[in-house]
Amino acid sequence: MSTSTWLSLRHGAELPIRSLLADTTYSTSVLQATNTQGPLRTYQDPESARVGSLTSYGLTSYKGLRLEGRFQYRKERQNGIGWKLGRNVSRRPYYFANIKPGDWDNDRYEVNLTGGTTFFGDHLLVAGGADYQVERLARYNDPRPSLNYYNLFVEGQVGGRIGGHTVALYYGTGDAEENGDVSNYNRAHDSFGEREYNVITTTGLESYNFARFGSYERPTTRTEVGVTYAVDGNHVQFTGELVGGRSESEFIRTVSDTRETPGTYREETVRGTAFLTVSQPGYRLQVRSETQYKDGHDRNEVFAGANYFRTGWRQSLDLFVHSRTDPLTLQATLDYNRQSVTDRNASHHYEYAWLAPGLSAQYSWTTGPRRYTLIPGASYRMPLSQSARVPRKNRNLYTKYVLAPDYYRHTARVVRLRGGVQLLQQFEKLSVGLLVEYRRRMAVEDGVVLGIPEFLPGETRNTISMTLQFFH
Repeated sequence: MSTSTWLSLRHGAELPIRSLLADTTYSTSVLQATNTQGPLRTYQDPESARVGSLTSYGLTSYKGLRLEGRFQYRKERQNGIGWKLGRNVSRRPYYFANIKPGDWDNDRYEVNLTGGTTFFGDHLLVAGGADYQVERLARYNDPRPSLNYYNLFVEGQVGGRIGGHTVALYYGTGDAEENGDVSNYNRAHDSFGEREYNVITTTGLESYNFARFGSYERPTTRTEVGVTYAVDGNHVQFTGELVGGRSESEFIRTVSDTRETPGTYREETVRGTAFLTVSQPGYRLQVRSETQYKDGHDRNEVFAGANYFRTGWRQSLDLFVHSRTDPLTLQATLDYNRQSVTDRNASHHYEYAWLAPGLSAQYSWTTGPRRYTLIPGASYRMPLSQSARVPRKNRNLYTKYVLAPDYYRHTARVVRLRGGVQLLQQFEKLSVGLLVEYRRRMAVEDGVVLGIPEFLPGETRNTISMTLQFFH
């Protein structure tokens, strides 16, 4: 499969109708091992992380149906994570935390299934799918959380096709549940005198408390609506999608027979994607755009109203140029990110915006049944604006361990370097590839320092990965 065809399959559409827009069959299995380490991180990121994963994907036709499936298992070992006793805590106000860093052992399973068919001479299109996730996460030094998470999301689309134009309406709904229990192996750490081991309930940017609660539940519901529009011409193919969503996540903490709900977080999202392919005799041009907007706020039961507000806008643009005469692909990228976070009770507010242009290339050559590919690349992230209002009298542990490192990292100038090499061996009905990649992030200019933080990111972070690929 060519690079341009693979990009069309991966980015052409994300909603269930994609199985009916692709006219190819494809299957692959991937084994990957990744090692990441380096001090350019926040306090809630691992000092080092090792990840192993197994992924299998297939797209095929069967008795008039288009079927697509994906399975992935990830094994994660993460060391030195602080202020985190829950799952994905950095984008939500309510969670358990503690000061002392710890090591995590995580197992994550994910299954994605999609299918579709057509009626009335391919004029009516019907597609549906389901995504299911199960995760088990545990930390093996005090305090020791044991977490279980599941997520089931079902979706469907109905649309019509006239000539080369396709329009399909989309609806998706699902719910998730996260449950956690936190305990200390050493009972002496249960004392409030052991500050580093105290279980903290974070309820905003600076708002938190030390009330004794050892378990929590986080039920979440989400609903999405959207539309897909696609055009298939002789030299031009275009796919665009617009999806709006709303989620509500309640945080419930428990101890013995006592249940308490500090608050609920609600978030509305808008996501738009577009993928364009233009084919000419000497080259093929592909452009991908993705826009995401998020607007979230809480219902804090202590303050009987909204206290935490978060808005974000992320825009990414990718341009691919594929030569038809040479095995060369050039890619230019442009990423924009703007975030704003406010905690009214704590009088904490910060916002930032940055822009990251980048360039990369992919060059291949063939020797008999073997194909070699080089993949160099680089990008540069520059801050555009930043501001923070954190009164000195209101600065506390959260400010020093979480807010200040996060603000510093996003206001620093960072260079990203990438280098990769792939060896692909082709057999009669199977191709086997080995891909080795190295990525390096370097802070070339310090970020903005708030007050006297207890933790600050360093200057570098390195990732190396090895991927064994089977193309059936």
